[in-house]
Amino acid sequence: MKKASEKYKVLIHAFVLMTNHVHLLTTPNNETGNSRMMQAIGRSYVGYINHTYSRTGTLWEGRYKSTLVDSEDYLLTVHRYNEN
Repeated sequence: MKKASEKYKVLIHAFVLMTNHVHLLTTPNNETGNSRMMQAIGRSYVGYINHTYSRTGTLWEGRYKSTLVDSEDYLLTVHRYNEN
């Protein structure tokens, strides 16, 4: 995640790895940063896990999706969720 965030210039403020998905609070430097970062993470991390544990297929449930954090109240809500 660190390598991908640096490569695509995305600041990661908080994250939580769930059993079947991940939540990230990020600030991209450009409009494609988040999606490119997630694509890179999917290719490297999922490939590593599949190879290490002799499995195939997706690791996380569903496709990548993002939501704009457009207020201070929502930012605090998202941050609190990632901390729990």
